[in-house]
Amino acid sequence: MTGFLIFIVLPVSLIAASFFIKPLVQPEKRHGDPFGAGLAAGGLFGSHGLTPDEQVNREETEPIRFNLDDVKERE
Repeated sequence: MTGFLIFIVLPVSLIAASFFIKPLVQPEKRHGDPFGAGLAAGGLFGSHGLTPDEQVNREETEPIRFNLDDVKERE
């Protein structure tokens, strides 16, 4: 009977109760922070008050090319 309460009734009741619990902090409505990392960091370290970039732009960089022709072989 105790096993039934621990492994069946308790998990089902906790799952049912989770649908009625409101989050303490409402999710942000702005773009650029899908997982709420900025909100969590602001709560821990204080917010800087800046809004995140709406559109992320890739940097225009070229791949690094190594020229190893001048390197001597080991003897």
